[in-house]
Parts: sequence; C-alpha cells; structure tokens
Amino acid sequence: MRLILLLSLCIIFSCQTNNQDSKTVKSELVLLSEKINQNPNDINLILNRVDYNLNLKKYESALFDLNQCLSIDSLNSRCNYLAAFCYFEISKYDQTKSEYGKLALDCIKNSIEIDSDNFLAFSLYGEINIAYGRYKQAIDCFNKSLSKEYNQYKIHHLMGYAFKKLGQHNEAINCFQNSLNVNPEYIESYIELALVYQSKNDTLAETYYLNALKIDSSNEISLYNLALYYQNNFLYNKALETYNSLLDFDAFNANTHYNIGFIHMELDLHDIAVNNFADAIYSNPSFFESYYARGICFETLGNIAQAAVDYKRAIEINPEYNFAIDALENLNKNNLKYN
Repeated sequence: MRLILLLSLCIIFSCQTNNQDSKTVKSELVLLSEKINQNPNDINLILNRVDYNLNLKKYESALFDLNQCLSIDSLNSRCNYLAAFCYFEISKYDQTKSEYGKLALDCIKNSIEIDSDNFLAFSLYGEINIAYGRYKQAIDCFNKSLSKEYNQYKIHHLMGYAFKKLGQHNEAINCFQNSLNVNPEYIESYIELALVYQSKNDTLAETYYLNALKIDSSNEISLYNLALYYQNNFLYNKALETYNSLLDFDAFNANTHYNIGFIHMELDLHDIAVNNFADAIYSNPSFFESYYARGICFETLGNIAQAAVDYKRAIEINPEYNFAIDALENLNKNNLKYN
C-alpha cells in the first residue's frame, strides 16, 4: 500500500456596484483606445493599454498591442520583455499554442541583447529555462538578474527550485533562505525548505511547516505534508490531529482519509479504518488502493465476503494492481480449506 503529502438589499446594492464598476472599466478602456486612435504610432500610449490588460490578466489582448509596438520599434527592450511574458503566460494554459514557448524565448533574448541591464528580462529568461528543464541555464540567468537587483524574493526561490531539481540541496536551502531574508512572509519558500528537510527525514521539516502554517493556517500542502512527516515518524497522535485539521478545510481529501485509515490499521483499529477507507472511496470512487486496504480490514475482521468484493473492485479499477490480485487469490485459497 502507498501513503499518499439583509440579503435582498445586499444583492441589489451589489448589482448596482458591479454595473457602476463595469461602466468605469469600460470608460477607461474606451478612453485609452481613443487616445491611441488619435496617435496610433505612440508606443507609450499603446503600452498604457498593455498595462491595463496585463492588470486584468488579458494576455492575448496585451500581446496584440505589444506586437503593434514591436512593428513600430522592434528594438524596444521593454516591449520585447512584455511580449515574452505574454507568450509564456499564454503557453501555460493554452496547449494549442505550442509555438509560443519558442516565441517567448526569441523575444526575451532580444530584450536582453538590446538592454543587458534589464534584470526582469534575465529573471523571465530563467523562468522559461526552468519550464524547459534547463536548470543550469536558469541558475545562470537568475544569478545575472540578482546581481543587478538582489531583492527579488521570487527569483531567489526559483533558483532554489532549480538547484533542488539538480539534486544540489545545500545550494537550494541557501536560496530559499535568501528568499525569506528578502520576504519573511513568502510561504512557498518555507514549504520548499520543509520539503528538502523532509526528504532527509530531518526534524527541521516540522519547524518550517509550522512556520508556513503561522502565515496561513489553512495551507493544505503544509498540513498534509506535516501530517505525513508525523506519520512516517510514527507520531500518530500528531499525524491524526494534523490530518483532521486539514479535513476542516477540505472534507473530501481522499488521500487524507486514506492515510488516517492506514494509521488506524497500524494501531489494529480495523473497524475504524474501514470507515476511513470508505470516506476515501466516497471522496474518490476510483481510489483502488482504498478498496484494497478496506478489503484487508474486512478480511482481518472476518468479513470474508465483503473483503472479496473490495479486492475485486480494486482489480476492476486497476487490472494490474498485484496487491489486490494476490490478496484475492490468497483469500480464495484459504477459504477452500474450510469449504
């Protein structure tokens, strides 16, 4: 088995407010467009509309204007940088735009070639390299960016991630620490530090998860991984307490129900574990490991018929799941002795 880390008045007022906001937004966009129409070759005016669309995460609209800017001035470093940013962001959610990754690379290289002091361009170049799995090149880009502007906590964090992917954990730890020195409230770096130490089964993992939870007590990644850390170190009471805290925020977290059931199995509380695995199955009906685990509990409790049902269901979902296949074979053999 595996362990899985005055209502009506309010409505009227809200509608009126939303309509007013919509009119304001529309007026702002119309005003920007009118100015551009009067001066279609004024890059600064076009960039104002780019900034407007970027604030709304309308990357396609921003990119349309940026291509217009680049047709006017292809040697504008900021326009190349922003175009690369838009191409990169769009490629993250639109898999049909497979060419956008290369276009992002082309634009970011242009931006750096035009202005080698553009630290934002080096940062983005590093992020793009990470997306392509080029971790050494990413680190080189991040170092160049940080040499020009050190106080970029996200870039320290991303460089730590690149080192981590290369298996250079000490360097990764230094980078995550640098990120927190710049921004002590950046929860992602606490989580990454905890993950590094958890991979070594170091007690510092607990410290960093708890620090992350001080910032956001509902952070499900921290709660789950901290509970798993406790579980792996046989601190079952702490594990159960932390898993239950997670369920307060995500009642249908199948892996959490499964792990709680596993702990109860370890404590020989199979009747309780049955209910935990049932909750996991309710949360994820395709969770074949939970059917198998519940089958073990039923078999231990002497409910052979229900154990067979669960083993068969696990196999139906995953015909290559050998644990359930072997368990069902053994169940049938053992029952033949008494028939």
